[in-house]
Amino acid sequence: MSQNKNNRFMPLWLALCVVIGVLVGTFYANHFSGNRLNIINSGSSRLSNLLHIIDDQYVDSVNIDELVEKALPQILAELDPHSVYISAKDVQMATEDLKGSFSGVGIEFTIQQDTVHVQNVIKNGPAEKAGILAGDKIVNIDNKPFVGDSVTNEEAQHRLKGPKALR
Repeated sequence: MSQNKNNRFMPLWLALCVVIGVLVGTFYANHFSGNRLNIINSGSSRLSNLLHIIDDQYVDSVNIDELVEKALPQILAELDPHSVYISAKDVQMATEDLKGSFSGVGIEFTIQQDTVHVQNVIKNGPAEKAGILAGDKIVNIDNKPFVGDSVTNEEAQHRLKGPKALR
């Protein structure tokens, strides 16, 4: 009869052990993982939290600043066609242009088919004094070829920009 009493309570003891095991397992899982999935999936600072976890836990070393620089334009592109990200370097170049500190040969140009095409020549600038006219193509800079894949807007600005001439 006493063995019958023990068998009657066995399912209750088994259920109680399972519940305690689940509670202990959940506690240790949250304690050791830092509950990272909940951090990423909730709240308004998800991106910041994700970057923190990548910086802290990712196997390889990651340049977080570079990762953010690559992600920001893509995030803003999802908003509308007018929202864009301008890097600090590009802002500095634009600010120089607005302040009038930009110095160069004195032309406005476009790049067409891997070649610099002069659109406008600034009056009394070095380009006008050298005889460059609107419609000309620039294929050499400092006696070095400047055509093909190396022709980018940034590279052209860099090569055509120079120190401000003293007058």
